[in-house]
Amino acid sequence: VQRLLFYRSFTPRSVMVDYLKLLLSFHLALYHLRLLKLLPALVRRKGGDPVCAEAACPVDARSAINPQGDCPYRLGMLVDLAGNPDAPVARLSEGSADAHYRRIPGFVRAYFVTKKLDEFAEDQVRKGKLTRPQAGYFSVGEVLALQRDELAVEREKFFGARLSSVLEDMAGEEKGLDPELASLAEMNLPEFEKYIELLAALRGAFHRQYITECLDALMQKNRPGALLVQGRTRNAPRRFVLDSRLLEVLLQIAVLQPTQKGFRTGEMRIDELLAFLRQRYGLCIDQLPKGEGFGPASIEDRQALRDNVTAFVSRLREIGFFRDLSDAFVTQTVTPRYRIEETA
Repeated sequence: VQRLLFYRSFTPRSVMVDYLKLLLSFHLALYHLRLLKLLPALVRRKGGDPVCAEAACPVDARSAINPQGDCPYRLGMLVDLAGNPDAPVARLSEGSADAHYRRIPGFVRAYFVTKKLDEFAEDQVRKGKLTRPQAGYFSVGEVLALQRDELAVEREKFFGARLSSVLEDMAGEEKGLDPELASLAEMNLPEFEKYIELLAALRGAFHRQYITECLDALMQKNRPGALLVQGRTRNAPRRFVLDSRLLEVLLQIAVLQPTQKGFRTGEMRIDELLAFLRQRYGLCIDQLPKGEGFGPASIEDRQALRDNVTAFVSRLREIGFFRDLSDAFVTQTVTPRYRIEETA
């Protein structure tokens, strides 16, 4: 936001407002996608990850080189620049979007685990069996640590009562207890796990629907500034894209170079821009994202990625940010729209 505001003297107010709306929506989408990846991993760990501690977090947003560091929860999205749903890169982009959206059910279950363990923690504080942290609340890591074995008896008593209450309420309804839920309640699982599975069966679809709609809205699906598109046919696959308006916002940020007093605009090589988008935002154009469900790139995948880079350069030319001095890749540069020598 601070970087964008350096252009406030050069752009109309309506354009600046549109820039800010797209940027905030884009970052909220990245935040939610990271949560889909992070929270289930913490639930599996049964506690916080030491690498996520404030003093240890490898992410440094102010760093010009690899601001994500070696964060194990960094994002990777293969974005389609060709705009052709039948192109090979579209298939890869669809797989990338599908991998992220498939995390929603696991996130919903992890949310139930975290929320209900937080309620269990408050109950234990009231009974004097736990001490409230100095911060006044239990962190996510502290809540998830309540899955440890030494609290198994209290945890089973608490969630056993919750489970019985839910089953009694459902049995008292006109339709009675659904056979599938009844079989779930009879499974040989700890009371806590049965309660979570029951909640996921009862409310999981509701939460999945609204999380999906939230992500679609934040990524401006099928709208100007889109990070995501989806065909109009029923159950059409989603795929990540980089619409020209969103690309323009990110380019305005990318061409700003820090100085002692503030920023100045400067040219960037295409390979530098590709690295900037990949390292800062996880937007992959010229390579498959690591750790996001992709295996080694095949010959066909490499060709699709080369075509994607070609389409990316064409998009830059269309929006007026590209200068080509020769056919050599290193002389192809992104040029700032506004020349700013230095602004404090």
